[in-house]
Amino acid sequence: MKQLLVVLTVTLFGNPIFSQEITGSVSEIDINSKKTPLPFSSVYWAGTKMGTVADVNGNFKISYPDSMPAKLVASFVGMQPDTIFVSKKENAKVLFYLQNMAYIKGVEIIGKRQSDSYSIFTPINVQTITRHELLKAACCNLSESFETNASVDVSYTDAVSGAKQIQMLGLDGIYTQILSENIPLTRGLSSIYGLNYTPGTWVNNIYITKGTGSVVNGYESISGQIQIELLSPFEAEKLFANVYFNQHTRIEANLHLAKKIKKERVASMLFVHAAQMQMQHDDNNDNFIDDPLAKQINVLNKWDFNNGKNYEGKLGIKIMVEDKMSGQTSASQTYQASDTMRYRIGTKTTMAELFSKNGFLFPSRPYKSIGVQTALKYHKHDSYFGRQTYNGEQLYGLMNIIHEGIIGNTYHKLKTGASLMTDVFNQKFNDSAFVRTELVPGVFAEYSYNDTARHSLVVGLRADNHNLFGLFFNPRIHYKYIIKEGVAIRLSAGKGMRVANIFTENMGVFASSRKLEVRENLLPENALNYGLSFITNFKLFNHDAAFNADYFRTDFINQVVVDLENPDVIAFYNLNGKSYSNAMQMDFSFSPLERFDIKTAYKYYDVKITYDSVLLAKPLLPNHRVFLNLAYATPYNKWKFDFTFKWFSSTRLPSTKSNPQQFVLPAYSNPYIVMNAQITKRFKWIETYLGVENLNSYVQQPAIIDYNNPFGNNFDAAIIWSPINNRMFYLGIRYSLN
Repeated sequence: MKQLLVVLTVTLFGNPIFSQEITGSVSEIDINSKKTPLPFSSVYWAGTKMGTVADVNGNFKISYPDSMPAKLVASFVGMQPDTIFVSKKENAKVLFYLQNMAYIKGVEIIGKRQSDSYSIFTPINVQTITRHELLKAACCNLSESFETNASVDVSYTDAVSGAKQIQMLGLDGIYTQILSENIPLTRGLSSIYGLNYTPGTWVNNIYITKGTGSVVNGYESISGQIQIELLSPFEAEKLFANVYFNQHTRIEANLHLAKKIKKERVASMLFVHAAQMQMQHDDNNDNFIDDPLAKQINVLNKWDFNNGKNYEGKLGIKIMVEDKMSGQTSASQTYQASDTMRYRIGTKTTMAELFSKNGFLFPSRPYKSIGVQTALKYHKHDSYFGRQTYNGEQLYGLMNIIHEGIIGNTYHKLKTGASLMTDVFNQKFNDSAFVRTELVPGVFAEYSYNDTARHSLVVGLRADNHNLFGLFFNPRIHYKYIIKEGVAIRLSAGKGMRVANIFTENMGVFASSRKLEVRENLLPENALNYGLSFITNFKLFNHDAAFNADYFRTDFINQVVVDLENPDVIAFYNLNGKSYSNAMQMDFSFSPLERFDIKTAYKYYDVKITYDSVLLAKPLLPNHRVFLNLAYATPYNKWKFDFTFKWFSSTRLPSTKSNPQQFVLPAYSNPYIVMNAQITKRFKWIETYLGVENLNSYVQQPAIIDYNNPFGNNFDAAIIWSPINNRMFYLGIRYSLN
């Protein structure tokens, strides 16, 4: 009937046929680029009453309008209209290809969402990285998920173990609280390797907050919070598979299975990840394996459920087993301590976790809710670096109860609650045993004001009583002011506290001949953080653009100093003097063309620590960084192209003056550039991707000091400031079924 009405309309209101005509055809194009003629489709000149209807084969003829140039439009019920710009009258044939929008019931309105963006609406400055952004890179695990993001820096901890760590605001990742589903993800034994234990394909969104975050999530946030949101069984594809392979024969595979068990009430999702690296490679000819040989099996079962009225919950269980081996190329590939001939590094990790989230709602009072979060985790880690051994066990438990309500009206909201956290550590380093039990009950309150116009305010306070270190308070405040539409400024200040775990947080330093020296009883680390940010969204040449600038300063009240200034010793002691970080970043994003996005950023770090009464710049941290990301997609995302450019300035290196002359490093490293690229081809249910990391093949030389004598006094594989792997090609395939 709709098609008949279109035919009648065009017949009644169309103009008489002119002698000079333009001809063409209208076809449907599907996701596989297959073309099918569209009979009886409508063709008309925009802004006029001139039109016609295509014949049974999709062909048409239409007279030129009186004035040129003009826009010729083709449309069909359930199809996306197509427009062609005609500049002059001539004997020409035009071809229209319409995209079918009627594959689902009803009408789906599709809009573009930025895959990496800052929010202008939230009181706290939050940057969101979506799943689409993660797919721009290989993204095998969380430590590799920030390659196309400027806010989070990723670096190797050493040249042999393959472990990576993140940095925010110029501070190591241990000062950033990393959460998964609002439950701590990396802490204790998982401080360094924990990012490797969450595959990137499991992630739906990543939310990055600079500075101290909400008191609701705990007291350990100092430089920022990273919140990981996993895929939901209700929204994810029924079946998803991903296989990754690189030129060093690293193979990773992911399988997701999602099923709605009871309509919109109960759904379950199974995540399976397997990784393997079994061939030795030594591209820099230092007789050490470039990438550790490894096997990992990682399984997560997640359940989402609700009763459709006043209750919703999540439950998950995760089990992970990993075995890694590295060291000299001729070393044995079995987990055993080094002999006197060959230097080996090995780690064995077993982890099991159970977590739940329960929310109780009040339909008659939608502003009120009660949430209960629980987690229980067992982590066992055994490792050796040459003749040094470390074995650790951790049992971690958490319960967090949150009540949310209002004060008077919904402009004024109040969250209150209580938490109980416990950690049981049983550690052994060489012949020394370290046993510690932490029990920390706490209470918190957080007031929020939002007048929905210009002002937003969040004020929070935590009080926690640590069984070993006593009572401590952490206040935090965030304020946002909207200057005008699309322009906002934010202020924040707060305090955070954490207890250091020197073995797991500095495990990379064990890949050296340094002796471990703990000079005193180590106190908790605590610091003040305050910052300012500015964001504006605007139009540039009629296209979307955004600019974000922020500055944050961190002042440590106490810090566990990790002193590498003596090449023979790694010393740990409490801060005696100043330790601070100044971090400034400016981001600019612009879409000059449809489906073409540009992201640029500049960062400046000024980070200094007092080492034995001398204030020095933090080593291995470049002061200046420049970031550029270019992304382009063809219509319907059939092809996607992504390119990332990073420039790093020189950085101060730890002192090696007391080494023999041939093993003395310069005071500063050289600046360097890293480039990555990826091309993705999309079919109906399948995507294939081909990429390259470190395209310009810049590597640190040497990556290991005195690599020919790993049991000698000068061996050191922990002074890493740049990439250690040459150009690396990879390819993969993704399959999804909705």
